[in-house]
Amino acid sequence: MYIFLDFDGVLRRLTSDPSKFEQDCLDRFESAVRPLPDIKIVITSTWRLAVSIKQIHSFFSPVIAERIVGITPEIYSPSASTRYEEIKQYLTDHKIDNEFWVAIDDDPEGFPHSAPLVLTDPDEGFNISSKDKLWQFVANEY
Repeated sequence: MYIFLDFDGVLRRLTSDPSKFEQDCLDRFESAVRPLPDIKIVITSTWRLAVSIKQIHSFFSPVIAERIVGITPEIYSPSASTRYEEIKQYLTDHKIDNEFWVAIDDDPEGFPHSAPLVLTDPDEGFNISSKDKLWQFVANEY
């Protein structure tokens, strides 16, 4: 299973320092995925365009960092579902189109209504409700 992860509004509230994660949001995310050893994480955040994958790994605990397997490609599209298109392109490029996946993001505009999306409140970031939604997706897959 793949998690396609945004940062702003997920691991950092939009009202906080734009250059770093908020520890409580990061801790909740990591505690949600830590017990799920088969999860692979792909970064969809625009941070991927300015920060190296090595730097991205350093933002996470070692056990979670080793699950980060890549970043989505940047796609310029007039479509409202650009983030979704980037995820689909990543799946195609890596020949994993049939893998189960879920996105964690604060912006529903980047996805069609049918997309598997854990939508976070950008003022709260990843919270207990986000963890519950993620685990519902995981439970439906297994």
